[in-house]
Amino acid sequence: MKFVKYLAWTIVLLFVLIPSILYGLVATNTGSVWLITQAVKFTDYELSYSDISGNLISELRINDAKINNSSLRLEAGYIALAWQPTALFDNKLILKKVVGEQVTIWLPASSNTESDDSPVILPELSLPIELQVQQLRTREVTLVFGQSDSQVKEQSLPDLDLQLTWFEQKLNIKRLLLSYKESEISAKGNIITAGLFPLQLSANWRVSNAISQADIGEIIGTANISGNSQALELISKFNLNNAPQEQRVSVRIQDLLSQPKWLAQADLTNFKIAPLLDLIFPPNSPWNSLLSQATVMAKLTLDQNQIVVERLSANLNDAQQGKLIASSTVTNYLDALTAPNKAQLNVALVAENIQLPNLMPSKVVSLNSLSFQANGDLSQFTHQIDLVGDFDDYKGLAISSIGSGSLEQVIIDDLTVMSESVNAKLSARIGWADGFAMEATITELLASIPELAAYSSEPVSARGQVVYNKQRITATDFQLSWNDTFVELDGSMHNDDPLIVSLAVPQLDALNLGSYVVGSAEGKFELTGALDKNISITLSELNIKHPDFGDWQNKGIGKVTVPVATPMAFSATGICIAANSRRNTAELCADTTSENSIQNTTITGTALPLSLINRFRNATVAERIWGLANLEAQLSYDASNFTLVSTQGRLYSERTILFALDEEVSTRFEYWEIDWNGNQRNVDAALIAELEHQKGTLLGEIAIEEPFKQAKLDGEILLDIQDLTILQWVLPDLRYENAQAVGAINISGTKLTPEIEGSVELAAQEVGFAQTGLVLSNVRIAAFDNSSSNDTITLNGQAESGDGWISIKGDIQPLMPALDIKIQGDKFRAVQLPTITVDVSPDIDIKLANKRIDITGKIEIPTAIIDQPEIEGTTTTPSSDVRIYENGERVESDPTSIYPLFANVRVTLGENVKVTAFGFDGQLSGNIRVDEAPNRALTATGSIQVKKGFYELYGQRLEIDRGSLIYSGGPISNPGLDLRVSRAKENMMTTENITVGAQVSGTMQEPDFRLYSTPAMPDSEILSYLILGRGSGNTTGGNENLQLQALILLGSKGTDILGESLQETFGFDEFGIDSTMNPNDTSFYIGKYLSPKLYVKYGVGLFENTNTFLIRYLLSEHFIIESTASGEAQGGDIFYTIEK
Repeated sequence: MKFVKYLAWTIVLLFVLIPSILYGLVATNTGSVWLITQAVKFTDYELSYSDISGNLISELRINDAKINNSSLRLEAGYIALAWQPTALFDNKLILKKVVGEQVTIWLPASSNTESDDSPVILPELSLPIELQVQQLRTREVTLVFGQSDSQVKEQSLPDLDLQLTWFEQKLNIKRLLLSYKESEISAKGNIITAGLFPLQLSANWRVSNAISQADIGEIIGTANISGNSQALELISKFNLNNAPQEQRVSVRIQDLLSQPKWLAQADLTNFKIAPLLDLIFPPNSPWNSLLSQATVMAKLTLDQNQIVVERLSANLNDAQQGKLIASSTVTNYLDALTAPNKAQLNVALVAENIQLPNLMPSKVVSLNSLSFQANGDLSQFTHQIDLVGDFDDYKGLAISSIGSGSLEQVIIDDLTVMSESVNAKLSARIGWADGFAMEATITELLASIPELAAYSSEPVSARGQVVYNKQRITATDFQLSWNDTFVELDGSMHNDDPLIVSLAVPQLDALNLGSYVVGSAEGKFELTGALDKNISITLSELNIKHPDFGDWQNKGIGKVTVPVATPMAFSATGICIAANSRRNTAELCADTTSENSIQNTTITGTALPLSLINRFRNATVAERIWGLANLEAQLSYDASNFTLVSTQGRLYSERTILFALDEEVSTRFEYWEIDWNGNQRNVDAALIAELEHQKGTLLGEIAIEEPFKQAKLDGEILLDIQDLTILQWVLPDLRYENAQAVGAINISGTKLTPEIEGSVELAAQEVGFAQTGLVLSNVRIAAFDNSSSNDTITLNGQAESGDGWISIKGDIQPLMPALDIKIQGDKFRAVQLPTITVDVSPDIDIKLANKRIDITGKIEIPTAIIDQPEIEGTTTTPSSDVRIYENGERVESDPTSIYPLFANVRVTLGENVKVTAFGFDGQLSGNIRVDEAPNRALTATGSIQVKKGFYELYGQRLEIDRGSLIYSGGPISNPGLDLRVSRAKENMMTTENITVGAQVSGTMQEPDFRLYSTPAMPDSEILSYLILGRGSGNTTGGNENLQLQALILLGSKGTDILGESLQETFGFDEFGIDSTMNPNDTSFYIGKYLSPKLYVKYGVGLFENTNTFLIRYLLSEHFIIESTASGEAQGGDIFYTIEK
């Protein structure tokens, strides 16, 4: 019985207790943790974690896992494992989930041990049970190479999603997904894990924004990988940015495990290179626009021995204009750096009709044809270029060059340039083995530059040698010349052999550097140093001749040293120029030094002629300045950040004269001075000016806080002047008598929003206007700030002229701007000319607000005497295509700079308005209301009447019975007409009781002219009485001639206006109407002196179809020959004249 009892306990232990213990180990969290801990002890790994959740039966999760050994270190945010233990009974190992996130793997740095070149033998892998991985997922995996912090390199790995099965030797990848940033690849296939490991994989891939600098949106493609370890082939097809053209790339690899041999091929079809341009050129490069539509077709082959471009063709635009075809072969390219003599190249390129981008402003460059060839090995190859193209105005440039080259240099043995305007021959060498070096020898260069053709037809020529090597320029007999202009270089920038630069420019205006850069210049200086360190410039000769600024030349030897790395921290000593003047020698000198990035500069000037300022005055202005000024200035700034450390100085003159060229009027300053000092934070300035003979003083001072930022202002100006002729500098038309001005002005605010307060008072016994002759007397003007309103100036003034007066009162806000002014007066003499005198009594208001001007009120004209004013007979208005230039710059009208004007003013004519002009002599009266608004013609309502008057026509005086200009709201230039003139019996040579006259109605632009008489008679008879004071004496058609002559002479200036216009246009010497006693012989004629002795005249009949040609020749002082020919007769005369 005991045996049975022991057997029962054994069965319980085997089938109940031991499975229960095992289940407790793997099915509970505690048991799983203990089991993992014990298992790790049997390895050389160390495991640490924050906690473990789950168990080994369902799902186990290890948080903050860290695994270490001597060669590997791994950290993970968490690792999760889930499997199906019951599948083991079916001979399967099913991993339901294997997940690792935030994984970092440290790998040791690669050793320097020699690599084993023996072939790799792949082991046969066979699983006795079926392995199923339903989900293998990794996220945020990073590989770290190296152990020390200074040599650590990190590489982020793609996220992985994998599903596979593996049984015995067959591995089936059901799903493989790799994702990295915005790109992914999805693949599936089979691999046999024995023998040559044959495989077959297919994939779909997508790449988005692969290169940040390139405009590559998305690349979508497919790939097939097939073969084994001896021969493997990859074929991929893809589309770029959803383009319809499909590109193809293939790679073949043989002997992958022993000595790999590979071959790659690419077939590109209409491949657009626009997305790749940002990798090559800057964003705003002109090449981008040129190549934006370029497409490439190419077949490229690459293996370990050679690179072959079998066919490469490019079209630069959709119109198939601009083509490039190239082919090349480079063998043994892997030996290019170690054994360049083994690397052979053969390159051929042909291009045509290529329009290059605007590499230079306003310059067009195009290649009509281009051929390039290079052959040989990289230690010594030959090259040849043949090019025909256009460079802006240089058409048909033929450029040809031959030479050789290597990996260290390119040599151009012979380069020729030929065209109608350019002929050049030179050689060159460019090397980079021991730093960049370049050498050019110009044998001949002649070029006709179109921009210089206006000055001379001579071409620009150059010859000599220029070398750049080791940061120095060396020149040997180099000369660039044009006409008498030249630049010569000779030397090597060494202390014992400086580079001497000589130049002469006799016509500075040919350089087109501005309207003030004229005259001539000559100079000579020496260069020493290195272009990467310091450059020293020694100025030995300088001569400048300017038509306005005079002749200047250097005084002594000047030297400038420029550090290339910080050119603003330069130093200069002895830089001094002097004016070549007989009276006073002006000098301007500058010295500057640099210490610890602080630049200290001193500028001095002696006897500087103020007359140089006249160059900037308009040539039509008569007012000029003369005098001599002295300058003493010091300036210190930090060259590292361009901040002002300190500045101080003064500009002063002991005698300055403002004068007018056309009059003996001048203002003389006994002394004036401007002083300043300050720094980056504050600048203080002061002004003092004293007129000669104690006629006035001007004092001013201003403090500027933060002058380069907000520029807060605080200043004051005091003036007390008894000689206002100084104002002629800005108001040249005014003249003053016994005038004075006093004022006190305070300045505050900022440079953008200044505030001006204070007052200015001006008084003058007389103020005259030079152009009009008008004289104002007892002038009083006061301007002062308004205490009740900020930024407001109150204006109060009065003056007398003639027998009347005028006053002006109001407020002005110049910063807004806005104003409200009232002008009143009585019999004020507004115009005083020899032929026109006008007195006015104004009462008007002028307002400027909200960017519009309003003028309202009334103006009475009690007196106006107009006596035959000079008015041009014709005016010329330029057409719309005319452009006006001044000093080489186009003058533009800016209609937005004038505020819109709204006016409503009543104008009343007084009792003494008389006009005597153009045959009219009479007195006017009436009133009109003038209305003006933007974008509308000036209109008027009211009427102007002729109270009494006469009109003289053809020497006869006609009475004006009735005369009115009627305005009814239409344009002021087109009033209605109601005019009636007559000639009474007492003014005619007849005993009959006859009255004749003319009546004009309609409008100014469309008048209606009618004749009337008592008793009634034909119009031709009425004209005869009007013009001649008698009847025609007959009723023949000849009266039509009289009527025509009268109508021509009805204009205010008769035939003068038409004659002057024809004379100006065609150059005629005579013009007019000729007639005899027979009115039918009236003709229109023109005459011209072809020489002082030869005169011709041609006439056309106005009433009969006849033409007359006359020629007159002066044989001597007394004899004249004259010949006349017409359709009716011919004849000749000889005249002899005797002066008594």
